Amino acid sequence: MESIAQMASKKNRSRKSNRRSPKTPGSLHTWFTVRSAAVRAWVEGHRWHSIVIGIAVLFIGSLVGGYWIAQRLDSSDRDQLARETLEQMKKEAPPAKYASIDEIPGLPRYKETGQPVATIEEKPRARPQVLVAAASSQAAWKRNAVPFGDLNAKPLVAIVIDDVGIDRPHSKRAWELPGPLTMSFLPYAKDLREQAKAARGRGQELMLHLPMEPTGRADPGPGALLVSLGDAELKQRVTTALDSFDGYVGVNNHMGSRFTANKPDMETVLKLFKARGLMFLDSRTTAQTVGEQTAQELGVPNMPRNVFLDDDESPEAVRRKLAETEAIARRQGFVVAIGHPHEATLQALAEWLPGLPAKGLVLAPATAVLRKRNGWE
Repeated sequence: MESIAQMASKKNRSRKSNRRSPKTPGSLHTWFTVRSAAVRAWVEGHRWHSIVIGIAVLFIGSLVGGYWIAQRLDSSDRDQLARETLEQMKKEAPPAKYASIDEIPGLPRYKETGQPVATIEEKPRARPQVLVAAASSQAAWKRNAVPFGDLNAKPLVAIVIDDVGIDRPHSKRAWELPGPLTMSFLPYAKDLREQAKAARGRGQELMLHLPMEPTGRADPGPGALLVSLGDAELKQRVTTALDSFDGYVGVNNHMGSRFTANKPDMETVLKLFKARGLMFLDSRTTAQTVGEQTAQELGVPNMPRNVFLDDDESPEAVRRKLAETEAIARRQGFVVAIGHPHEATLQALAEWLPGLPAKGLVLAPATAVLRKRNGWE
């Protein structure tokens, strides 16, 4: 009989003989060599097919690669052109600054037309609520505003004086009137920052009076916004004007009966106002203006002018317009009247302003009327 030890030894040998040895996995080099040999064999057996496929691959690759390279070069050229254009704009001299109307070539008067401009009275309606961000205390129109208290105690009267800064003696007389008034400075006035600072020191609110293209042949002055301008030049002119001085609350148009009727251009301009937190006062030099509507759509704080005081510069005509201003203020609770630093206008205002409290009216800066119109406390 076999011993237990002999039987165990046979059993172990049997198990070892039945166990399969694992295959050694081939290396990456071996796999690649085998596949390369197979491809070479196929190519040698299908020579013409290989040539056709190779040509097709090269052709498609050249198309894709060429397109990619062309796109990169084209993009680079566009970027370079844009940079060169911006650099050229920066190198150009700023608009000339004028100390009197006589220094401005071909601009004897500021009036757009000799025709009366319609008075605008708003119908009772729910006040539009512009974007909440527009009423933020961080917005420039609110940060630079002349402080004003109770909006609702009495009807508010805002008097905006346009074309300030060119006729120096009359401009100074305007900002020395009892306020708060709103002085709208032309961006091409000489010593603009000093003049604006002096007006603000007298407690007057400041605006920028931005020249825009009128209908007809009247000249709005240097750097005006024109419908024929390209987008880059239009933005550059707006930016130059906006940088002409500091501390103002918003912008109103100088002339502009043609430009303010052009919605695409007004959208471009109003977006720049919005980016700086400015309000827009539509001077309404044409019934076709889209300024107020477009500003509302874009969330730019805005309001229209109600009365022009001095289309007719005679003292009697200005006084009639001031009486009309009073009547509108009582009917709608506020009014915005625009005048100019003409002799008759300044004299009429000097006589009229001190009597407002006795008539139950309150003189207010433009921003106070904006707040009341929109229901912003």
